Amino acid sequence: MRIFIAVLLSAFVLCCAKDSPPEIQVTFERFDEQLMAVKTKEELVKLLEKNRAITELFYGGNVSDTAFVSDVFHMIKHEDAQKLFKQSQDTFGDLTKVSTDFAKAFDEVKKLYPDYTPPKMVAAFTGLRNDMFITDSLVIVSLEAFIGPNALYRPDQSDYMMNRFTPEYIVPSVVRVLSNKFNKVNFEKDTFTADMIFFGKSLEFSRAVLPHIADSLIIGYTNTQMQNAYENQDVIWAHVIERELLNSDNPTVNAKYFGERPYMAEISKDCPGRIGQWLGWRIVELYRANNPKVSIQDLMKNENVEEILRGSKYRGQKDE
Repeated sequence: MRIFIAVLLSAFVLCCAKDSPPEIQVTFERFDEQLMAVKTKEELVKLLEKNRAITELFYGGNVSDTAFVSDVFHMIKHEDAQKLFKQSQDTFGDLTKVSTDFAKAFDEVKKLYPDYTPPKMVAAFTGLRNDMFITDSLVIVSLEAFIGPNALYRPDQSDYMMNRFTPEYIVPSVVRVLSNKFNKVNFEKDTFTADMIFFGKSLEFSRAVLPHIADSLIIGYTNTQMQNAYENQDVIWAHVIERELLNSDNPTVNAKYFGERPYMAEISKDCPGRIGQWLGWRIVELYRANNPKVSIQDLMKNENVEEILRGSKYRGQKDE
């Protein structure tokens, strides 16, 4: 009976630990609400002047530019913009969920790097002219871009990218960019391998600080794309080796494997674009599996991409 009670207590403690609120509190500045409540151009100028960083970095204008001010004013007063803003408010509400999700992620980063200071978070509305702006100290999210497939209007992006413009992609998209602060890679020789490892470390970091987020959301693949990449990695890896890509320092060639594309025509229509990023993640994943003493911090500061590639022992194999 004592053992049974002890097990129950242990389970209770673990459950409470899992459900405990994050230590970091994240609050979004609601610039979107302030902007859409503006009544006159004079009010707009004051708001933009007060928020110069947001105005210049995210909206790409200056309050002294009367044409810019008129353009923004016309946008916020347009009937379609007002409808889309209303829909973004209905979708995201008071931002409690997304704020909590960010707080949990920042908590995990803080555990890894105690001196970490989370960025200022801002919610914006641009009428789909922009979606995100991310630096170590400032994150701006244009919420209407992430309403999802039921949005009245959607971002002007290719169909194959639209799955990433939904609410659940906001946090992992931001975290991936923020990982760059910790991601040390020597790009003096900017090779295919260096690019692979850079992206792989970024994705592995994101997985570490977003333990409850699906891998597909972290990399921005559909479930089908994830499965195709995994099931055909031997063919993909053989292609890389046969084309002698590992030491390629040709930006045009490398961009085909790391940049946005609906699929990799050079390999197969079933091979998703950005496959070089996925390969890098797979390599880093196996490197850590083969070297269990390597922490995330150790991984992120390791600039020796060849060491990571060798240590992964990757040859296009699936898990045993």
